[in-house]
Amino acid sequence: MADRAIGSGAPDKPGVATASAYACEAMQAELSALRQALGRELCAIPPPVPACDVHFNRLLEDRARVVDELQTLARLRASQPGCEQVLAFCRASRVLDVSAKSRIATLLLDGAACRAQQV
Repeated sequence: MADRAIGSGAPDKPGVATASAYACEAMQAELSALRQALGRELCAIPPPVPACDVHFNRLLEDRARVVDELQTLARLRASQPGCEQVLAFCRASRVLDVSAKSRIATLLLDGAACRAQQV
């Protein structure tokens, strides 16, 4: 079941490509949710007040980092990566928290094809 691509409606096909695609979709969902949350928070900030611009600028920087990672993930997905590349991207993420990284790594490492590739 962990090898099934999210939303594909396709039957389970064990394999590195499917596990990698599933993990990429999970990362994209995490990053997209984070981008949306940052956008909502940015919209909720009142007009500039002295000493509050620091918070606004930090949110803009955070959003830019999330967008950069989404673009990098899109390029990675286009190259049809194996488990090792997806896992490396996940571990190197500057935006995903430890919990998200752990869930995504589990998706990859639970797949029999990925375990075989790691041996």
